[in-house]
Amino acid sequence: MKKTPRSNYVVQSLIDDEDMSADLASLYPAASKIGDAAASFIDKADATIEKKDLYGTPAAVISECIGICQNVVKEGAAISRLLRNPLHCRKELDDNKLAESEKAEAEQAELEETQED
Repeated sequence: MKKTPRSNYVVQSLIDDEDMSADLASLYPAASKIGDAAASFIDKADATIEKKDLYGTPAAVISECIGICQNVVKEGAAISRLLRNPLHCRKELDDNKLAESEKAEAEQAELEETQED
């Protein structure tokens, strides 16, 4: 009887069992480009701030754009995960949306309390 190394069990538990649907497979390369484009922009924007020694409003604008692109990278990754593993990822995405909604409501309530003072 051949002994299986213990590390194989760890690897097997990390790999999803669900196969990608042939209908969704053609969308996967396009979804990957979403995150790639955002990451490329972040790199160029950061280099622009450093290269041109920007500060003040121009640096703040570029920093805000970088922040937006950070979210785009995360959303692109979520799209890719959803295409690869739709059954398991839908619950994760729903949970994330609920958490974001609750966070936004809490921030709004805090803002309203601050404005009342």
